Parts: sequence; structure tokens; C-alpha cells
Amino acid sequence: MTDNESATVTAAPVEKDEEGKSSVDPAVTECAQQGRRRPATTLALVAAVATAVALTAAWFWHSTATDLDALRQQNADSARAAELARDYTLRSLTYDHRDVEAFFDAVRRDASDQLAQRYNEIHDTLSSIMTEAQVVATGEVVATAVEPAGNDQYTVTVFAKQRTQNIQNPEPVTAPNLLSVTVAKQGDTWKVADYGPRG
Repeated sequence: MTDNESATVTAAPVEKDEEGKSSVDPAVTECAQQGRRRPATTLALVAAVATAVALTAAWFWHSTATDLDALRQQNADSARAAELARDYTLRSLTYDHRDVEAFFDAVRRDASDQLAQRYNEIHDTLSSIMTEAQVVATGEVVATAVEPAGNDQYTVTVFAKQRTQNIQNPEPVTAPNLLSVTVAKQGDTWKVADYGPRG
């Protein structure tokens, strides 16, 4: 073809029916319609997957946040139980025959009703022993270990030392003590439910 010749494009013949109307192959029409439907179907599938992923992520976040809150609360409760057990142990190991009532007031404080009643029952006997022996004692807490016991109760093992002197031993003597303190959470209050040597 030369520059002076015009380009001629020949279109493919279009089939016509008996009435002379153009006829398009049905298969071609169906393919075109399917092509138009595919983007809508794909978008719907992507949206469904995105929603599922978002819901799963939200569930995991909520579950993780709940677990974290529970762990923080458990740690806070354990720390509170250890603190109360430590304070109570110091009070129970510290006394002076010249002020016996101060000792009993100290051990009744933060004690459950049952534990306080036990001190009431031994009050007279223990007071006589302290006074006659002229006992002076001072406690020191070295370490604590907390173990959850269920039902908002904690078993606290307390390693302590007690420095004592009395009429028979005027020179102070220090002895180790391994104690078990049961601490119970009752609403917003904490009580020592049991106290004694660890068996």
C-alpha cells in the first residue's frame, strides 16, 4: 500500500435472520453478562471476608483484654494478701509484757471473727505467761510467698525471725519462724482467717 492509497478496513459480516435483523450469537451475549456479574460477586466475597476478619480480630482483642484485666486483678489481690500477711505476722511476733493488751488489740485487728475468738479464749492464759516470764519480742519478716487457694482465699507462707528475751534469757535470742497465714477477701475488705506455724 502506498501513501496515496487509502486504508480500507473490512468489517466481519454480521449474520442476519430471515427478516433482515442482525443476529448475535447467544454464547457471546452470555459471556458478556457473566463478565459484568463477576466484579459484583468478587466485591461481595471480599466484603464478607473483611467482615469475618474484623469480627475475629474484635473477639480476640476482647478476649485478650479480659484475660489481661483478670491477670492484673489477680496480681493485685496477691500483693494485697502478701501485704496483710506480712503486717499481721509482724504484729503477732511483736509484744511486750508491760503492755499485753496492745498485743491482743493488734492480733484481733484484721482478724476474722473465728480467729479473733481464738485469741479471746487464750487471753488470760497467754497474758499470765507473758507477764510472769517478762517476755519482750520483736518480729521481722524476711520473705513471703502467695498461693491462691480459691474462693477469694490466699495461703501466704511467711518466713520470719523473732528476737526474744525474758527473765530466764535476758540476752536477746533470734529464732527463725515459718508461718502459714490464710487471707480471705470479703468484698472490699481483707481478713486473716487463720494463722499459725506451717506444718
